[in-house]
Parts: sequence; structure tokens; C-alpha cells
Amino acid sequence: MTITRLSETKKGRFAVFADGEFLFSVHKDIFLARPELALGKNIPVELLEEIRLEDEAWSCKEKALTLLEYSSRSAGALAEKLRQHYPPETVEATIQRLTELGLLNDLDYGRRLAADLLHLRKYSLGRVRQALYQRKLDREVIDEIMEELEDTDQIGPIVELVQKKYLPKLREPQGRQKVAAALQRRGYGWDDIREALRQVAENDDEGDE
Repeated sequence: MTITRLSETKKGRFAVFADGEFLFSVHKDIFLARPELALGKNIPVELLEEIRLEDEAWSCKEKALTLLEYSSRSAGALAEKLRQHYPPETVEATIQRLTELGLLNDLDYGRRLAADLLHLRKYSLGRVRQALYQRKLDREVIDEIMEELEDTDQIGPIVELVQKKYLPKLREPQGRQKVAAALQRRGYGWDDIREALRQVAENDDEGDE
């Protein structure tokens, strides 16, 4: 095929035309690095496809970096987003490369997320696991994180949550049952709930003295 036209687009890319027909556009850096892309040049179809795929990989990587700059993500969540715009094989190669460069680290991401959910949002361990799963983390990564957290105190956060949010309800008729049910819906276990409510009641009684 013969390159018959090259034109810069409004987005700073270069549109490539061969034999009078538009083929694709490429990033400026790729265009400048490819002397084959010159007017009048005869270029094999296979080489054109190689250049197109190189640009596709470049674009996918740039999109991934933009998404990561906006918000931390797991490899799975990032791949899901990228697959809306790029073929699976291009996305897979991009994820692998970003992981190799240390720009994606699911274990570190999951640990930081779990810590925030536990300490800032007072999530139960059960809800933390569910949240990690929803962020598209691999089961092996989730299991490792949850194993590290298995000795995490759950009673203290329940006490704090009850005192902050549920104390008036706790004093209502059948309030204990309603509060316990609400805490169970948050993923806390019954044994932890019972002990936390005992401590809250004890503190409440001491405050009334």
C-alpha cells in the first residue's frame, strides 16, 4: 500500500491514509519514530498493522495511567474499565506491564483499602471481604489480606458505632434487638455484638450514677 496522505488531527494525532483511504490515526511520538509513515512510501499491510497495534498499546497504557492518577484501582477493576475501549489482549498486556513496573500492586492496594474500611468507616471483617471482592481483587489476594486481619478487634468498633449512632435506639423498647439486627446487617458476628452491647450498657449505667 502507498501512503497518500498524512494529516494532524485536532487531538494532536496523525491520520494515516493509504491508496486514498483513511486507515487509522497514531500518537505523535509513534508517528515521529516511524520513518515508514511518509508520503509516497510503499508499506506492507503487515507493517501497517504492526504500527496500528503499537499505537493501540500506547493509547491503552496512557488511558490506564490516567485512570490510576484519578483513583487507585485493583488490576481487575482497571482491566474491566479498559476493556470498554480496547481488545482483551491489549488490556492484558497493559496490566502485565504496569504490574511489572510496580504501578499496580493488588496486595498493597487491598491492604490499604481494608485498613481504611476498618478504621475510618468501621466496617466489619465480613463487609471488608465483600468490599475487596467488589473491587475485583483475586480470591488469593483477598484470603491473604483477611488472614492478616483475623485477630483484628471487632468489639471496640461496635462499641464506638453504637455510642455514636445507635445509643438512643438502644434505650427504646426492644431497642437491643433492633440494634443487634442492624449490626448483624453490617456484617458483625453475634458474639461480638453481644459483648459490645454489654460494654455499652455497663458504661451507660456508670454514666447514670
